[in-house]
Amino acid sequence: MKLFIKYASPYQAINILTGLLIICVLGYSAFYSYDHREHPVGCAHVTVAGLECSTCGLSQSFSMMIRGDYASAAEYNRNGPLLFGFFAGQFFLRALAGALIYRTGRQRPQFPVRAVAWSDAAVSFALFIICFRFLLVFW
Repeated sequence: MKLFIKYASPYQAINILTGLLIICVLGYSAFYSYDHREHPVGCAHVTVAGLECSTCGLSQSFSMMIRGDYASAAEYNRNGPLLFGFFAGQFFLRALAGALIYRTGRQRPQFPVRAVAWSDAAVSFALFIICFRFLLVFW
């Protein structure tokens, strides 16, 4: 633990917290079934306005993706598989960036985290634009 504190940076803390948040999102999808009756959170737009929005069925779609049923996931929400791919990709990017910084930081304590952080930010931004392109209002 002392080694982590010695080489920890704000980027590493954000990286770990983001990874934990993604685990929570994927865990929620794995825990709750794709059946509408079992999801505890409904769509607020349907509740208030009575109309479906572009994210309706996303929880069910993620649940189907966790279970490996890609065709049914697209039926619940056409953006579901793409958005699930974003979260899964981000999880692996968090692990890769964390391992790279931890490993290199141990070998060279003065290793600039900046290069990894900028590269990670560029890849994450590109992945975000690709995966969320159908939900971006200004697009």
